[in-house]
Amino acid sequence: MRRYFLLMAVIALSFAACTKESGVGGGTTNPGDTTTTPGSGNGTGGNKADSVVTFTDLKFSLTPASESYGRAFSSFKGNVYLDNRIPDSIGKYIDIFFNNFGSNSMFFASPNDETVDLKIPGTLTTLIRNKVPLDTFDVSAFDTIMHASTIKKLTVKNDNESFGTGDLPWIVFFQNGFAKKGIIKVKSMSADYIVADVKVMY
Repeated sequence: MRRYFLLMAVIALSFAACTKESGVGGGTTNPGDTTTTPGSGNGTGGNKADSVVTFTDLKFSLTPASESYGRAFSSFKGNVYLDNRIPDSIGKYIDIFFNNFGSNSMFFASPNDETVDLKIPGTLTTLIRNKVPLDTFDVSAFDTIMHASTIKKLTVKNDNESFGTGDLPWIVFFQNGFAKKGIIKVKSMSADYIVADVKVMY
């Protein structure tokens, strides 16, 4: 009888391990999706299947410790947080972090990436594809996306690439710690920040 229970326990553990990994892709150890609709923290979300949440004119600071613009974005809350205003309780809901290392080296990173100069408690791993070829996804297609099924089939993988001011407008793919995929469209840049729209599946 003990052997039977031991066998059942091994099978259950194996099944749980497989589902956990396949649920997020990329072989991370992130949990399965237990979040509600992205954007539900500020009332912009909905509950329709095969839909997307759109965030427009988000401003990401070009410099650390800005008192006006943030660098960490949460699609769950719909906010870009100032460096000194990121609540410890929402670390796992921070999707992306914007890094600026010069006009030719800007990129989005996972909030727990080694390039991020802030320690945000509880963050999960986000996969980010900073360089998407035009023949894979044209910038002009971003505005026409209305269904999550379009975003869901995109290939998202870490590529350690960056973009520059001369590349704008620019498209970036990401997949957050709850396996929700999204697209960032960097539209423009000022002296203090970049302006981007984000679409996330739910």
